[in-house]
Amino acid sequence: MKEIDVISLQAALLHTSRLIVEKESFLTQLDNIVGDGDHGTGMRDGFLELSQTALQESYASLYDLVYASGVSLVKTMGGASGVIFGTLFIGGRNAFLDEAGTKLQSAGVCAFRSFFRQSAESIAKRGRAKPNDRTMLDALLHAVEAMDAYTGDDVQTLLYEGWQGAQRGVEATKQMLPRMGRTKNFRDVALGYPDPGACSTAFIFQGLYEGLQNSEENEF
Repeated sequence: MKEIDVISLQAALLHTSRLIVEKESFLTQLDNIVGDGDHGTGMRDGFLELSQTALQESYASLYDLVYASGVSLVKTMGGASGVIFGTLFIGGRNAFLDEAGTKLQSAGVCAFRSFFRQSAESIAKRGRAKPNDRTMLDALLHAVEAMDAYTGDDVQTLLYEGWQGAQRGVEATKQMLPRMGRTKNFRDVALGYPDPGACSTAFIFQGLYEGLQNSEENEF
């Protein structure tokens, strides 16, 4: 798929929302070990709301869709996680504007690659996080690196590469000590376990990739 339109991205986001809801138990169990145990329920609530509200509307552009998706997560999840995962969608929205500032109804590899790069930059700035701080940013930066290395023109493949990169970031967090937020209180038990936020980030890329396959089959 050389270009993704609004309807296809909505289908991918809907699939992603379902996947995150399915992973609530895994994320909760993991966060009970290395955090305060609320990450899974927060992600579930946020993406359940996203699937039931924002994704049921019609949008004129990709810009409007990702902005509404991010706002939905911020409002529903609350706290730091809501801001960070909301920023994952809101922070890169300008990638879906053309040179004249017109909102795009469809976009290809360059725009989606730029979208996630800008999102990572926005998250790093807003959350004051750095690589190797053991946060979702570690998975996202690995995903961006993998997408930067992709030289083809298929958006679905780009997202697959992002998923694989994010998974490498998840694995890398197992050897990192937490330095940000409340998880830094669990330094002694964190080693050997992945960061829950990084896992959620990888699931988002997985859902987007798989969701585009479903959109081709007119699931949405």
